[in-house]
Amino acid sequence: MSDDELRLIMNSLGLAILEGQNDPTGTISILISETVRFRDKLKENTGEVLTVDDTRKALDALECHLKGEPLPGDLTSEQKSLTQIWIDRLTVFGP
Repeated sequence: MSDDELRLIMNSLGLAILEGQNDPTGTISILISETVRFRDKLKENTGEVLTVDDTRKALDALECHLKGEPLPGDLTSEQKSLTQIWIDRLTVFGP
């Protein structure tokens, strides 16, 4: 998946998470940059490719977390890792 494809997906899906809210902290940009970093590291370390579906499922899981719901039980290890990176970045370290 190219960086442009990833940005398009994150922007469209991220807007659903932040629906009705401004994005003054640059949350979408943070999600995009963390995803690109994760994608590149995953490819380098394991040879695995982060797919569009992986990214969508991770975004769904992030949305569950933000709503205070449990994460879906059917996430792959890559999807869980990406979701946890986002959660850490957005909640622990702040935008």
